[in-house]
Amino acid sequence: MANPYRLLSGGLLGAFGLALAAAFLHDPKEEPPAPPRLLPEAHAAPVEHVRRDKLRYGHTLAELLEQLRVDGRQASAILAQLPDSAADHEVGEGREFDLRLSTRTGTVRRLTLQLDNDRVLTVDGRGAGLRARVDSVEVHTDTAVFSGSVRSSLYQALGEGHGDIPRRERHQIADQIAEQIFETRVDFSNDLNPGDSYQILYERTVRPDGSARRSRLLAVRFLLSGRLYDAYLFRHDGQDGWYDGKGESMKRGFLRAPVEFRRISSGFTLARFHPILHRWRAHVGVDYAASPGTPVRAVADGVVRRAGRAGGYGNVIEIAHGRGYSTRYGHLRGFAKGIDEGTRVRQGQVIAYVGMTGLATGPHLHYEFRQNGRPINPSSVKAIQAEPVDGSRFREVVEARVAAIERAAGVKLAERPRSERSRRGRAE
Repeated sequence: MANPYRLLSGGLLGAFGLALAAAFLHDPKEEPPAPPRLLPEAHAAPVEHVRRDKLRYGHTLAELLEQLRVDGRQASAILAQLPDSAADHEVGEGREFDLRLSTRTGTVRRLTLQLDNDRVLTVDGRGAGLRARVDSVEVHTDTAVFSGSVRSSLYQALGEGHGDIPRRERHQIADQIAEQIFETRVDFSNDLNPGDSYQILYERTVRPDGSARRSRLLAVRFLLSGRLYDAYLFRHDGQDGWYDGKGESMKRGFLRAPVEFRRISSGFTLARFHPILHRWRAHVGVDYAASPGTPVRAVADGVVRRAGRAGGYGNVIEIAHGRGYSTRYGHLRGFAKGIDEGTRVRQGQVIAYVGMTGLATGPHLHYEFRQNGRPINPSSVKAIQAEPVDGSRFREVVEARVAAIERAAGVKLAERPRSERSRRGRAE
C-alpha cells in the first residue's frame, strides 16, 4: 500500500511545476478581456414644451389664444371664466408670456401673462378642466415727496418737478390742486410768480419690479410770494377731507346752487304776488327753472331732517348742516334712492329730482337757506367754509407729514413776515 504522505507531496510538486510553466509561457502583450457593454442611457420624454414670447401691439387675450393655436373649446372655456374687462383687454405691446403645452396632446398645461402693470392672468390646465384667474400684482405702500419751483404756470411747475410721478399723472395732480384742494384759496392763473415753490407728499404703491404708481396725495404746500398755503388730507367723521394747518376746511361750505344748467325764475323777496294763491306774500327762497328730472344736489354735507310731502312745498327735503345752517328743497318730483330721514349726505350728492309737486305752475326747484331757522337769501351765501377739525390727532398728522416732507426735500418752506411780503408785492 502506498504511503499517503508521499502521494500528497508529489501532488504539490506537480501543481507548482504547472504554475511555473504557465508563467514562462504567458504572453505579456495579450490584452485583458473587455468589460461587458452597459445598456444605453434611458431618457424620459419631456412632459411639456415651454414657449416664451412677447406680444404684438393691440392684441386682445382672445386674439392671443387664437395666435397660440389654443384649441377653440379650450379658449372659450378660458374666456368664459374671466371678467369682460380682462377678456377684451388690449395687452400692451412687448408683454412677455409663458406658455407650457403638453408634448403628448398639445393642450395647454399652463399660461402666464401679465395683462398690465397690476394684473396677471394664469391659466392652469393640469388636472380636470381648465382654470383661469386674474390676480393683482402684490404691492407695498410707501410715501415720497415731489417738489419744484415756478417759472410760468402750475402745469410747468409740476411738469418740471423733481420726483418719479409719470407726466400724465402730473397733469392730473395740477387739476386736483387747482380745482379741488385750493379752489377757494388760490387763483393759480393769477397768484403764481416766478420763484414760488411747492412740496407735495404723496402715497404710492410699489410693484415687485420696482415701478410705482401714485395712489393719493397726503399733503400739499405752496410758498407763494412769501406766503405759505398748505393743505392736508385728514379723515374726519368717517370721510376724507382737505384741511389747512389750522384745521379749517379747504372746501367751500356750500355750493353756489343745488342744480346745474339752471336759471333763476324767482328770487328771494319779502313781497311777491303768488301766481296760484293770487295774493302778496314773502318768497323766502330762490326758484330755479329746470327741466323735469334734473338732478338736485345737496349743497353741503349734512343729515336729512325731513323727506316727504309738506303742503305747498309738495315733495320736500330738509337737510341740517351743522353750526345752525339748514337747507330746504321743494316741488320735487321724487327722491334719490336711499334718501330718508336720518340719512347722512355729502356735498354734491344727488338727493332728488326737479318736479312740480305742491303749489307750482311749472317744473322748478324751490331752494331755501336758513341759519338758526331764519331765512337767508341763498345768493348772499358765499364765504361760509365747511366744518373745521381740531384735536391732538389732527396736529400729530400735520406735524408728521411736514417732517416727512422737509426730511425728504431737505428744504423748509418758511413764510416771510407780512412786511417783507408787502414790499415784494409793491416791487413786482
